[in-house]
Amino acid sequence: MKKINTIIYGATGSIGKSALSIIEKNPELIKIEGVTCNTNVSKLYKIAKKFNVKKIGFNERSLRNIKKTNFSGFRTFSDCSTFHDMISSKTDVIIYAISGLQSLDLLIRLLKTGKKIGIANKECIISLGYNFNKLSKKYKTEIIPLDSEHNSIYHLLKQNLGNFKSITLTASGGPFFYFNKKQLNKVSVEQAVKHPIWNMGKKISIDSATLMNKALEIIEAKYLFNLDEDQLNAVIHPQAIIHALINYENGVSTAILNNPDMRIPISSLFFQYNKYSKLNKTFDITKQSKLEFFPIDEIKFPALRLAFQVMKMGGLAPHIFNYLNEKLVHLFMEKKIKFVDIVNLNEINLEKIFSKNSNISKPNLSDMKIINYWIDNNLYIGN
Repeated sequence: MKKINTIIYGATGSIGKSALSIIEKNPELIKIEGVTCNTNVSKLYKIAKKFNVKKIGFNERSLRNIKKTNFSGFRTFSDCSTFHDMISSKTDVIIYAISGLQSLDLLIRLLKTGKKIGIANKECIISLGYNFNKLSKKYKTEIIPLDSEHNSIYHLLKQNLGNFKSITLTASGGPFFYFNKKQLNKVSVEQAVKHPIWNMGKKISIDSATLMNKALEIIEAKYLFNLDEDQLNAVIHPQAIIHALINYENGVSTAILNNPDMRIPISSLFFQYNKYSKLNKTFDITKQSKLEFFPIDEIKFPALRLAFQVMKMGGLAPHIFNYLNEKLVHLFMEKKIKFVDIVNLNEINLEKIFSKNSNISKPNLSDMKIINYWIDNNLYIGN
């Protein structure tokens, strides 16, 4: 049996860890062709040795921060701009788990490969907008979303139950769902990076705490599934057992129930969705005595309201919203702004940007880079 040749972009992160867990249990079925990281070269080296990977990629500047490593026997790719060259005619599956917008150029090149891509990068999808699906369809590239919400939607829609009315995404609520506005005003970086359910990187954990992650996922769903704004909504579901619902005209909703485990969506890259059976835990509904759902308080968590405004604006607005969030989250991590400022300053800056710049209905990569430069030099963070 031919093995599934796989490249993992972002192998040292949480998505990479889950993917490696699946691959480790199925060595007769899956072979790792290449792995990359941003800065954790030491961990990447251990992964490559363990899984007998011959192609490794990393940010070359990271080598300054680690002890000299012997890379003989490996084919190395020392910059994100060269990561595309890892792909060969034998490559079957690409896992794209590089976070943020710094690899947008790489994703555009990957969408032109015609390979199967499992993607866990909402930022790049949002910035590409409708061009994301346009490119994947043009080059017959199969896309499987790996975010648990979008993966649930993907599989529910494949059941072909007819035209649906709307899609509901769920949010765990993050660590501050029960906080009042006064408490939110005092949130520290250390508090914000501790998610109550998922083990994720710092940036996405902070996004979950502000509910910006759900705001971005709403926009991501719009572009992934070609939806209108009025077909999307979100609710708080603290137990994170249901990740999304498809709502039909006849009052029926369908959902997939599973324990929070990223190996479930990732496994659908390699196995028929209902066939993978090597997870540690089997879902037991009798242990789910309480499944709760709450509306989102948009006064405490204004990110969702702002996301819908941005979707209606269209053009460059979703990319700007996305890019501003990255900048502001990093300023919060550097303790230069407060937790509540992340979303509040996003809205203020959006207004300032469009008072000085025109929106572009169909932006290209050059347009995005130009507006990024303008933001970098004109970002407002208060007095």
